[in-house]
Amino acid sequence: MSLMGGNFKHYAIEMSHRHYSLLVMQTLVAVSNTMANSFALIYLYKTGSDYLQCSVFVLICVLVPTVLIAFASRPLVRNFVESIETSLMFLALYYVALMFAEGWFLVLIPPVIFGVYMAAFWVPYNALVMHITSRKKRGAIVGVYFLIFPMVSTAAPLLGGLVIGSWSYQVLFGAAAAICVANLVFVAGLRVFSNLRDRIIVPELLQSLKIHLVGKVHIDLDLRGVDWRIKSSLFAEGVQDGIFWVLVPLLTFEFAKSEVVLSGYLSLFAFWGAVMTVALGYLSDRLKDRAYIVRVGAAFGAVSVMFAAYSQSGEEYLSAMSMAFFWIAMIPSFLFTMLVDKLERFKRKGVLIREFFLNVGRCAGVAVVILALLAGADLSLALTISAIALASIIIVK
Repeated sequence: MSLMGGNFKHYAIEMSHRHYSLLVMQTLVAVSNTMANSFALIYLYKTGSDYLQCSVFVLICVLVPTVLIAFASRPLVRNFVESIETSLMFLALYYVALMFAEGWFLVLIPPVIFGVYMAAFWVPYNALVMHITSRKKRGAIVGVYFLIFPMVSTAAPLLGGLVIGSWSYQVLFGAAAAICVANLVFVAGLRVFSNLRDRIIVPELLQSLKIHLVGKVHIDLDLRGVDWRIKSSLFAEGVQDGIFWVLVPLLTFEFAKSEVVLSGYLSLFAFWGAVMTVALGYLSDRLKDRAYIVRVGAAFGAVSVMFAAYSQSGEEYLSAMSMAFFWIAMIPSFLFTMLVDKLERFKRKGVLIREFFLNVGRCAGVAVVILALLAGADLSLALTISAIALASIIIVK
């Protein structure tokens, strides 16, 4: 796979000043997403969509980046500046689409836009993060990056719930779109409005999809050089993600009954997810045994999710899910770090492999929810499968 050389190093140094710019960029993304996107499925549900339609919405969100990473990875890793700016523009468009789309258009169009953002942002962003971290301190530094979303989530959903309660969903989505535009201006160095048309890589993505999907289908991705245990663990992490992304907001809303109360529950989950992330990052750098931490998180996370699946009251569910988020938070950053440690000379390849297997797993996880709904099964079955997926991560080493 032909990837960037000198331009990548130049952009990494120019963008980050080691970390500042990347942290600001992700913080703004986290604010917009945790403040507004946390309520996207609730918005669909309250405007007439059922659980199945909400599941289709999430499935499209994760299917689009899976396809782009599999069949259009080269434009994503060849055009880092353009890819990130494209992603932020699409994230802003996503919130605009949520404001104005109705019916099935609401279920089908916004998630396609969000899926483009997921691929175009996280592939180059994570590659940049890994490029400016050393093996010696990678666990702690990656822990800081992975701490941003849960830390922001301890407060931003509360703000989102208050905005909905005081004004409307449209005001919330409009504010999120404005934050995305501000982030885009920050990334583009205030030249975005004069250069934006030249910086959009959608034509390159479509051309790559055409090349790899028309005729003899072949993926634009090298999956070799990574142990099957890490690949299967990333897939299992994705399965848990996919099931949680659909069920956690919807099931929690059944207990909360209002967006304001729901925001408090989501913030509670995020708080427990943030508690030990950085401390465990430092610990993993010293112990040099990241797999042990991942296995502990997977085992106790699986047990906690099982308790949540078969809880008999709102209090039991909230307690079990809080503990689940605490233990599961030990998995993503350390599993990611383990992968990149094994591909030290090919970090960008490692990022692509991670994003691919995560999103394939997410598709499978959402498919589990859809099949459970179509079969009329209790949704505790889907949560049980997510617990089994977490338990399978114990094999990683």
